[in-house]
Amino acid sequence: MLVSARSGTSEPVDAAPQSLSKLGEILTPGEVAAYLKVPKTTVYKMLRSGELAGFKAGKHWRIPRVELGALVACQSSKRQEQTG
Repeated sequence: MLVSARSGTSEPVDAAPQSLSKLGEILTPGEVAAYLKVPKTTVYKMLRSGELAGFKAGKHWRIPRVELGALVACQSSKRQEQTG
């Protein structure tokens, strides 16, 4: 069991992100890949194509959490349009 560093208590903390709301404000490609359950190479392709909005901090890509939420919402609405 991991301990919450903020509260100093022994409340359990998930090792992997379970929901978008538990993720930080700025995400790494690895965190996005884990959330979407895709390889990191897929996340990098999405960033380069503009399908997923992000920015580079030096050599490293970073993705605002709201952009991941927008991507998920957009994909969900596309799926509903196709089935409905």
